Amino acid sequence: MSLRRALLVLLIANAVAPSPALPQLLGDRVEANCSLVAGRSGANGSVDNGGADNGMVAVLCGLPPEQVAGLVKLAASPSAGDRMVLLVRLHAIVPRDSRFPVEAVARFLEILHEQPIDDAKLADRFARIAREHGRLAQEIRALPAADPEVQALRDAAAAALQGAPDHDRARAELEEARNLVRAKRAARIAASMPADQAREEAALVRAQARVETARLCFAEAARLHEQAARLLPAEDREGRAADWESAGLRWTDQGRGFGDDAALVNAIAAFQAALEEQTRSQAPLHWARTQLNLANAFYFRGEREPGTDRLEAAVVAYRLALQETTRERMPRDWAATQTNLGVALAALGERESGTGRLEESAVAYRLALQERTRERTPLDWASTQVNLASVLVMLGERESGTDRLEEAVAAYRLALQEMTRERMPFDWARARGGLATAFMLLGAREAGTARLEAAVADYRLALEEMTRERMPFDWGQFQMNLGGTLLVLAERETGTGRLEEAVSAFELAQQELTRERAPLEWARTQWGLGTALMVLGERETGPGRLEQAVSAFRLALQEITREGMPLQWAQTQINLGNALSTLGARGTGTDRLEAAVVAYRLALQELTRERVPLQWAEAQMNLGNALARLGEREATTARLEEAVSSFRLALLEWTRERVPLQWAQTQMSLGVALSVLGERETGTARLVEAVTAWDLCLTVGDSGWPQERAGVVRSARDQAQAEIARRLSK
Repeated sequence: MSLRRALLVLLIANAVAPSPALPQLLGDRVEANCSLVAGRSGANGSVDNGGADNGMVAVLCGLPPEQVAGLVKLAASPSAGDRMVLLVRLHAIVPRDSRFPVEAVARFLEILHEQPIDDAKLADRFARIAREHGRLAQEIRALPAADPEVQALRDAAAAALQGAPDHDRARAELEEARNLVRAKRAARIAASMPADQAREEAALVRAQARVETARLCFAEAARLHEQAARLLPAEDREGRAADWESAGLRWTDQGRGFGDDAALVNAIAAFQAALEEQTRSQAPLHWARTQLNLANAFYFRGEREPGTDRLEAAVVAYRLALQETTRERMPRDWAATQTNLGVALAALGERESGTGRLEESAVAYRLALQERTRERTPLDWASTQVNLASVLVMLGERESGTDRLEEAVAAYRLALQEMTRERMPFDWARARGGLATAFMLLGAREAGTARLEAAVADYRLALEEMTRERMPFDWGQFQMNLGGTLLVLAERETGTGRLEEAVSAFELAQQELTRERAPLEWARTQWGLGTALMVLGERETGPGRLEQAVSAFRLALQEITREGMPLQWAQTQINLGNALSTLGARGTGTDRLEAAVVAYRLALQELTRERVPLQWAEAQMNLGNALARLGEREATTARLEEAVSSFRLALLEWTRERVPLQWAQTQMSLGVALSVLGERETGTARLVEAVTAWDLCLTVGDSGWPQERAGVVRSARDQAQAEIARRLSK
């Protein structure tokens, strides 16, 4: 049996391709993150972070995640001593001319503790809070208020946000102002007054939403924006659209930041409501921006479910947005939208068996790079290079050559020139992991192990930054990919050390990639674990590991379905067939072998020669092995003849030039099937063919295989030659 386990589909997309960016296209949206603070500069070279501060955010973004987490812990502590320690530390790091006093910074850190945020994202969220607060009090003071009592309450709300912000008090003052407006509106008689007061109440509700956003309570902010939209008169279509838009953005924040799938569904509904209020003909640019945000919501929801309907909807919405967001009119937004379109197309391409969507994705990224140049926007350029590289990896995995994979390596290396470990540790780690995946795929097609060793080294480097404490989900994915690479290396060794390391890596990954939290990643980890157990089982005498492998593959198939992920489904069928075939070879019956044949033939319904020639060849090879074993237990030769045909089909794509080790393995298996046929015949033709196959096998096996394995082939060949001589001497 071929020991090659095509783990490649397992490793490609999720840990390599970043999620699409959410460009700041509406005045409502405030995007802030440490990459932005580090990478965007103003005309005089100073950091441009939207006026939120004059250095304080940059200082926090420059701290290691552990130090930011330590500050957050101190801010949340009820101990007066801890509070004093926090203030002393903040006085030491917050610039004297910071827009926010130390007390405000301490409150921002408290807000971070109130939300479940990974340590690695704390500084980014801090930047978001600071940016929101930078405009919040000013916007509240600017609210229209014809009534002096309402104005006083509005001013009190703004005052509550000065110094150390008191969000509860600000929200209460705004709520009181809203109730006052509502009561006075009910008492009015004049027909023109209620509409004006409805607008005034909507403005107060909107301000309450801003307060909730400033403390990262996105779901509550979204509900308040929805209330504001419903309060506005029907004729205020622009205002209603803006509030629905804001509600959609806050629902997106909630869904994306906290894994809330229902919030993403709400976001889609809110953006669609905004599009009903403001059509393309009325406000083409706003319409395009809403289409973009709708597309993002579709994408974020679609990437978490097995089907493709929402991903398809995202592609449609991105393309609609591009009809108005043109390169000539808005070059930076056009490039950002092209990038997001590329991400959605890549997600679709990963779930389809063809390469059309992946090719379209690569085109979109290359278009984006025409505007996202290294000189203009180095970090956007690097991010898009990473996205392009990830698609090239997926294309390279499905093609027989290595050109795409070499392109991917070059793109990752370019990106890493800007995504340095010092500047962007987590982006650096993701790019390093993507480079490792490209090396693994190249190494799987080469006789040596240098690329595979480089892949293992890069994954382990990435895991130094992508720790479980900082980024648990990414850590789990990298553990999964490390396990896969160790497995490919282990297949070229006779010991079990690498296999045990691989099992350990997959089991670690499962601690974070649970079925409840991430069903597809969980299934992929089951698949990788099953593969490691299967190879271990092949090297042990007992059936225990193989039985565990069969169970793991069947669990994986509960989530990796043919409809949702045809290539992964087919590869899982192959691995299930391999485990069943090995178990069947060790028993006396044929049930396991028959089940293996069924699994291989199911896989070949998706792994066609036209779509994925190398995987098709692997399936043919493994089908041939199972048929040969069945044939050895039957009196007739039909199964053996089928096996020979399967091996010869495999050799059409598994050529010596492309994949020498797999070619040699197939020649060995072909020789075995031919020799069994030859034993049941009186002539020598089949035995001569077997000797020829084994001689070809040894042209690679003598140098590329362990000595014992090549010795087995040589011994079989010598025995066949002796039998040929014996028969000819009669």
